[in-house]
Amino acid sequence: MRVALPMLLLAAACGFDPRGAAVSDDGAVADGAELDGAVIDGAVIDGAVIDAAAIDAAVIDAAVIDAPPPIDARPIDAPPPIDAPPPIDAQPIDAPPACPGYVAVSGAPSRYRRVRLNQTWPTAKANCESDGGYLMIPETAAEATAIVNFVNPTSGSPYIWVGVSDTNDDDVWTTVFGATFNPTWGPGQPTNGGGDDYLLVTEDVQYFDWGGIQFYACECDGRTVP
Repeated sequence: MRVALPMLLLAAACGFDPRGAAVSDDGAVADGAELDGAVIDGAVIDGAVIDAAAIDAAVIDAAVIDAPPPIDARPIDAPPPIDAPPPIDAQPIDAPPACPGYVAVSGAPSRYRRVRLNQTWPTAKANCESDGGYLMIPETAAEATAIVNFVNPTSGSPYIWVGVSDTNDDDVWTTVFGATFNPTWGPGQPTNGGGDDYLLVTEDVQYFDWGGIQFYACECDGRTVP
């Protein structure tokens, strides 16, 4: 208190008011007023934020650019089918003609091939059948005479093989087709000798049994030996 009293006296002498300066009621900052506590009348430019409209939030009408109309999905016309050519008629391939080299003989009904080789009857039979013919069978006396002369026009032998045999030795003579044949025998025939199982014919249409070798003719009339 001894210190405070002198300080008070000093302050009074200097005109200093320890309570602070008087605040003027005119609101000036200089008088300690805070502009009526307003920041420019407390409004931020009258509290308007320049109409916080976002420039009329029109987003330029987000119109979708019109897509072009769809192209009509018309099917692409397929090309017309190419007409297939008409089928070729499956014509059978002509088989090679049977009996090549056979010829017609005057006085005989078929076609014939003469063989001027002395061969056994089985060999002659196989040879004729190899090309579609068969060992000649005289159906008439005229045919027998014509074919003997065809095979042996100048030969000294009057005989040729014919397609008739008796391999069973039972005196039953049959053709290569299995038909029974009744020969007009020559003198002293048949001999029925061992192995004489095959038939010969002469120009004058006489038959002889024989087992040796002889000339012959093959005949072709469309029939084949089974």
